[in-house]
Order: sequence, then structure tokens, then C-alpha cells
Amino acid sequence: MNLPDIMLGISIANNNRLASLFYRLMLIEAYGTGVPKIFDSYKKEKVKPRIETSDNAFKITLPNRNEPGIDTQLNRSEKAIVELLRQEGRIKRKEVEKQLGISQSMAGRIVRDMVDKEILDVRGQGKNTEYLLKD
Repeated sequence: MNLPDIMLGISIANNNRLASLFYRLMLIEAYGTGVPKIFDSYKKEKVKPRIETSDNAFKITLPNRNEPGIDTQLNRSEKAIVELLRQEGRIKRKEVEKQLGISQSMAGRIVRDMVDKEILDVRGQGKNTEYLLKD
């Protein structure tokens, strides 16, 4: 089984008798519906579940939705950027470099990663590129 199979809801029970018993006891709804439901429940969240796979297993890390704010899922640099954005409203990469005392390429990687995680929005391009917290 691979990641696309898991995301489609394909299920392979390790113990068919136990899975059948749980189904008959109504402790599970159906086989293979859990992962798609998990991702569907996080659609509106800023930080999404993360799946790690190997040849023999997969692991899902679920962000804690009971903690206030997005700050609980961020590393130190990302928290500093979020705090700066809360004060300033919008920032440029150069301000991230200065605030964190890091190189241009490192600042670019961090903000791109935060955009990919859907924490930041991007406005403009080139020297005029600005970053804002996503609503």
C-alpha cells in the first residue's frame, strides 16, 4: 500500500476477524474511511495533518486544534515572523532577514515554507513581494 492508496481510503486489515468484529459491534463505520475523514475535518485549519510513510507503515501527525492560535505548530523562526506580522500587518523578506539575523536565502526558504503551510499569503512580486498572515 502507498500514500495515494491511503488517501483514497483503501484499507488492508492486519487482522480480518478483529476488523469484522469491530464493524459488527459498530465501533467502526467502514474500512478505510478514517484518513479521508481526518483530512476533510482539517480543511479549514491553517496547519494540516502530516503523513510520513515507509515501506511497511505510515504515521499521521495531527495538529492540536484545542490550543489557541497557530503558534503551537510553529518553530522559533516562524513564531518570530508571526509576531512581527501581528505588529506590522505585512512584511517583506528583507525585514525577516533583519529581524532574525539570517541570510537572504534562509529568509526566503522560511517564508516560502510558511506560504506552503498556508500560514502566510503573498502579495506582489520581486522587490515588492509582501507577506501577510492568512485569514
